[in-house]
Amino acid sequence: MTGFRRIVAAGSAVALGVVTASPASADLRPRKDEWWFSSWDVQNSVWPLSKGAGITVALLDTGVDARIPELSGAVLKGADTAGGKTDGREDLDTKLDGHGTSMAVMIAGQGGGSSGYVGIAPEAKILPVSVMVDDVWTSDMNPTDAVANGIRFAVGKGAKVINLSFGGGSAEIPHQCPKKLLDTVAYALAHDAVLVSSSGNDGKTINSPEAPGSCPGVVAVGGINSDLRPWEKTQRQPYVAVAAPASGSVFVGRDDRIYSGAEGTSGAAALVSGAVALVRARYPSMSGRTVVQRLIATALPTTKPVPDKATGYGVIRIARAIDPVKYPVPANAPNPVYDRFDRSQHAVQQAGAVSPGPAAGSHQSGGGPSTVVQAAIAGLAVLVVGGVLVWLRGRRRPRPPTSA
Repeated sequence: MTGFRRIVAAGSAVALGVVTASPASADLRPRKDEWWFSSWDVQNSVWPLSKGAGITVALLDTGVDARIPELSGAVLKGADTAGGKTDGREDLDTKLDGHGTSMAVMIAGQGGGSSGYVGIAPEAKILPVSVMVDDVWTSDMNPTDAVANGIRFAVGKGAKVINLSFGGGSAEIPHQCPKKLLDTVAYALAHDAVLVSSSGNDGKTINSPEAPGSCPGVVAVGGINSDLRPWEKTQRQPYVAVAAPASGSVFVGRDDRIYSGAEGTSGAAALVSGAVALVRARYPSMSGRTVVQRLIATALPTTKPVPDKATGYGVIRIARAIDPVKYPVPANAPNPVYDRFDRSQHAVQQAGAVSPGPAAGSHQSGGGPSTVVQAAIAGLAVLVVGGVLVWLRGRRRPRPPTSA
């Protein structure tokens, strides 16, 4: 890429606008295959400004194994809105052996354990909210209710970032988002939370819109490889806002197990959630709307024209997003995530004014199940059965454990 130097880390990685500075954070040493640390120059240019302290990142997933050393002291008491009896600090995923745990480690990993994995925002706290168990629910709880209630719980606990690394078909739903979920997103944004979701992993096959990433107001994240090219399976949709690494490292699951071949937009969303935490910790009074605008405006475009359906406005550059002095962003810079939300809210209000009475909000869609990704941080899926959204996990067989 013109104007950007190349860095070698576990293969080749492209520098995303790095700035040379004195070394920092020598106490935390990311794995060599966490190539985004070098590409974003996190240790030199970002961590001296912020490591995420004071920010709670809510993780709606399968729960988090809070016992593993990589998450020592980073996991708060959460909740289970899927009808279970946990407080979120137990990972109930056996199919992928710890999807929620892996996302938590990518965001706020402390190093140590069998992997030594370090998160992008190691001083942030994880609020685990279990909204699903493998690929089925263990109660009569409506799955969409579980997700909506999980978001409301997170907002009530003061989460300023909400990670949603799952998704599935939503093409025929108004606004590409179930009404209850759209209302819940509006509630979260009104409380200044930033919602981040994976865009999906079916870009080579059905490539359909997937909620919650398709919901107006949610930052949908596409995936890239270390050469800055789109990850081959990342979803191609016009609502994709930005992109982040989706391949090249390992998966740290529950019971501190490590699996190789990790890839998927779930992990890309986790890294962006960590980036949002870093910026919000640095500027506590900066609105979520402005934080998202800065992430988009300072991103590195990977293709032309911009935006691109696979990577949106480009790959995030945390060192730029976190430094408004060196990298100012005009107040009128594009903010497609919030602009789309504003339009959707206006449309809902207009529809309500024209047709008063009960909302025609039955959750009907012809969306089918998401195709299973090949690796550990696979996305989750959404199906529609009998008019009710059913959020399901993708299935895969984990690869054998690999050495750290």
